[in-house]
Amino acid sequence: MLRTMINAAVSMNEVQKQLDIISNNIANSETTGYRAKNTRFSELIRQQFNQVDEKNEQVANSRLTPAGLRLGTGTMVNASINSLQGSIKETGRDLDVAFGAPSQYLQVNAGGNIRYTRDGSLYLQPGNNRNQVQLVTSEGYPILDENGNAIVLNANFRDISIDKNGRLTAISRDNQPNQQVNLGVVQVNNSSALVSEGDNLFSVDGTYQGALTALNGANREAIQLQQGALETSNVDMSKELTDLMTTQRSYQMNSRTITMGDQMLGLINTIR
Repeated sequence: MLRTMINAAVSMNEVQKQLDIISNNIANSETTGYRAKNTRFSELIRQQFNQVDEKNEQVANSRLTPAGLRLGTGTMVNASINSLQGSIKETGRDLDVAFGAPSQYLQVNAGGNIRYTRDGSLYLQPGNNRNQVQLVTSEGYPILDENGNAIVLNANFRDISIDKNGRLTAISRDNQPNQQVNLGVVQVNNSSALVSEGDNLFSVDGTYQGALTALNGANREAIQLQQGALETSNVDMSKELTDLMTTQRSYQMNSRTITMGDQMLGLINTIR
């Protein structure tokens, strides 16, 4: 009975983590470029008890499971990033960009660390002097170019265009030369290597070899960017709400298991 209660308590803790992930997905259903997280449960270590032979030979021969009794110690939830492409919504804004390939990300500088995002809602903020502007994300993180440098432009321009291969052109005023820079874009070869860092940013787990490919030089032909559009989140609300109800039922069931176990132990103590 104690083992059952312990298993239920362990499972409740993991189910609560799943509830938190589902709630976060629902809360970010309208966040630009958000990547939903999927969850799956795996069994923790289990203990094997070898039983004596069945007295009834017919029953023993009809057994479909391995001999013995296996008692688990609970479950563990594992989260993975959903790498499916979100819908593209046209905005007509020059500094909005959307990726047409599900595995491509912009490079940004977050506190001195390189991070990756699919949030293509870009902005210009004042640079080091009033004659310069810097390209940043909606959260204020600097966008990096293909060489890992922050993108700073002279403010003397009248228009900005971004082509499908990620080349940004600031069209200057007064017949001055146009400013051009290549946005820093990477391709994620293994979505399991991505680690969520908050603010719609990701880092890469260094234990995964070849998880990233920098799309520079000839590789820039593989970039698929659309100006004047944004990618919506890939959260499937119907799935999330269904999972939410199922998870709540699972939490209630484990809670009920602990309650019933406690009642039975109390009954045993009264018999003594």
